[in-house]
Amino acid sequence: MLSLIEKVSLVREILREKTLERAVQNYFDLPLPQEDLDYLVGGTHHLHFDTGDFLFKEKDKADGLYLINQGSVTISRGGVVLALVTSGNYVGETELISGDPRTTQAQAATTTEIAFIGSVPIAEVLSRNLALRKHLDERYLQQVLEDESETLYGNSPDDISASHDLSFLLEQAIGEATDVLLIDYSLCIRCNRCEEACSETHGGVSRLKREAGITYANIHVPIACRHCEDPLCMKDCPPDAIHRSVNGEVFIDDTCISCGNCVTNCPYGAVELASIDPENHRPSLMRFMADLLTGHESALPSEYKAATKKAVKCDLCDNFTDGPACVRACPTGAAFRVKAKTVVS
Repeated sequence: MLSLIEKVSLVREILREKTLERAVQNYFDLPLPQEDLDYLVGGTHHLHFDTGDFLFKEKDKADGLYLINQGSVTISRGGVVLALVTSGNYVGETELISGDPRTTQAQAATTTEIAFIGSVPIAEVLSRNLALRKHLDERYLQQVLEDESETLYGNSPDDISASHDLSFLLEQAIGEATDVLLIDYSLCIRCNRCEEACSETHGGVSRLKREAGITYANIHVPIACRHCEDPLCMKDCPPDAIHRSVNGEVFIDDTCISCGNCVTNCPYGAVELASIDPENHRPSLMRFMADLLTGHESALPSEYKAATKKAVKCDLCDNFTDGPACVRACPTGAAFRVKAKTVVS
C-alpha cells in the first residue's frame, strides 16, 4: 500500500482528502455540516516540515490550525518540552480560540506533513455554527484552568527530570516509532537475557543489539526495530516482502530476495542480512564455520551448509500471545516497550 501511495498520485490525493475530513471532524468533536466540512477541506494548505523545523514559535500570531497527517510535533515553552503530539491530532488550537499570541512553540520531532487551515475560514464556519463555537470555548476554558493549576503548583523535580528524559527520547527520533524497546539501566544487570531470548525465539539470530545504542541517565535505547509510523524499509522492497499487521508490527515475509534495500534504508540499523536456518539444527560453531566457508560448501556435510541469507528485524514476536521475548525474559523488569503516543505519560 505504501508503494502504491508513493507511485500513484490519485490514490495519494484520495487518501489525503479522507484523512483530512476525519481530522477536521476530530478537531471540532461535534458533527459539522457537509458544506462547511467541504469548505474547510477545500481551503487546506499542505505543508512539509523536516526534523527540527518550527511550525510556530512563542509570541507568534495565531494564524491557524495545524493538523498532523504524518510525523509528530513537540510542544515546548521556555525551552522545556511539554508534550509530544502524534499523527491524527492537531496543534495550535488554544491561541486560535483566544486570539492571543502563541504561548508555546511547536517543532517537528521527525519529518512531518501538516494540513494547515487558516484562522479566517475557521472563524467563518464558527460564526455559522454557534453550538460549535460554544463547545470550543468551553474546551479552551478547561485548558486554561489546567494550565493555571500547573503554574500555581509549579514543577516538581520529577517533572523536570521527566522533561529532560522526553527531550532525549525525541532527539533519538522516538516520535516516529509506534513501538520501541527501552531499557532502564538502573534496573538492568547486564545479563543479556533479552538478546539471548530473542535469538532463541528467532532460530539463533537475535533481532536486537542490547549493548549498542544510545544511553541518557538511566534510559538506554538499544538497536532494535521501532516499527516506524512511516517505515523507510518498506518503500523500496522489490518483492513487497515487508508488511504491517493489523496490530501495527512491521515484519518481513518469506518472499525476501536479500537485495539489502531495507538494510540500507533503515536509519536506525535495525535490519540486517543474516543466515537463516529455520530448523536450527546446526550447532553454533558449525554455523559459524559454514558461513566462513561460503563458496566452499561442498567440503561440508549437506546439513551443515551455509543457510540462505535473508533480511531480518524485530517482529514483536507476533506469533506469541505473551508478547515480545526480550521483555518476558528480563529478570528485573528493566526491558520494556513503549509507543510514541504514551511516551510522555
